Amino acid sequence: MNNFKKNFKEYLNKRIDPADNFDGLLEYPKFIEIETVNACNARCPMCTINDWERNYPIMKDDVFKKISDDLIENKHFLKRVSLYRDGEPLVDKKLPQRVKYLKDNGIENVTIATNVSLLNNKRSEMLLEAGLDQVIFSIDSLKKDVFEEIRVRLNFDEVLENAINFFKLRDKINPKCRVWVRMIRQETNKDEWKDYKEFWLKYAKPVDRIYYHDIFNWGGQLDNFKAVSKSYEPNLPCVALWSLMVFFANGDVPLCNVDYNNKYPTGSIMKNSIKELWQSKIMSIRRKLHLNSNKKDISICANCNVWDEVKGEEIISPEFAEEVSISNTNI
Repeated sequence: MNNFKKNFKEYLNKRIDPADNFDGLLEYPKFIEIETVNACNARCPMCTINDWERNYPIMKDDVFKKISDDLIENKHFLKRVSLYRDGEPLVDKKLPQRVKYLKDNGIENVTIATNVSLLNNKRSEMLLEAGLDQVIFSIDSLKKDVFEEIRVRLNFDEVLENAINFFKLRDKINPKCRVWVRMIRQETNKDEWKDYKEFWLKYAKPVDRIYYHDIFNWGGQLDNFKAVSKSYEPNLPCVALWSLMVFFANGDVPLCNVDYNNKYPTGSIMKNSIKELWQSKIMSIRRKLHLNSNKKDISICANCNVWDEVKGEEIISPEFAEEVSISNTNI
């Protein structure tokens, strides 16, 4: 078992931060997801929105500041801060100001993921001028009928126009901002990858990336999940427990970004610091279960395939290759 643990630790180190040692992963999370808004204008079939039990849609300023100030004080640990979780971040009208606060205080890698439907020219300009480092476009098809079957309530033509316009504005306002275009591969679009990749490469720059990620099962919580390919490895420990901390809109911290209803609470930023939460007894217990190949004892970990390695990569900028496998979701 000791050899297995050693191999697991090497595996975790390699996927999360090869430059750090294993014990360093336990000091402070390297990846942060802040859900500033728990609401969305779409109803995608691979999303959990119809199962949400939380009812606090917008993060209050004092909660955001409490999280942000902790991050700023510990920014030397961080690899990325993402201002999204289960909702559509552009529903939050304060998003550009939140990005600016983090950037003005030295946070180096601030990211959002969006369905692009609300990313009009004004919002694009505000985010780029605020210093946004990266945006992930969740666009699952270049066929209007397929796209609108997946991204229910969204208009394909508007999304495509917004995405192309953002590329153009990025090149003028903030050329360093990375654009990652992502397809969530599933039955309806699984044969589109070649054409999809070729289309987006026309707009991509050396800092950008185009890739797909297979649909996943939200730890067995998604009833209509249908795997596109088998990639789940039941014995590997989850990278999230050594790399990622999620904050819901009210400041609560769940097990991970799969625990969308906070079935396995870790605590709250309003009661404890990030370091205290990260080094808490409950987190230690969870990590030991995973290292001992007993993650099945946590129900949503038992059959979860969220953290499988990313497929279909078109890596234009290889220095960010490892980051894409941390914090990918069906959004």
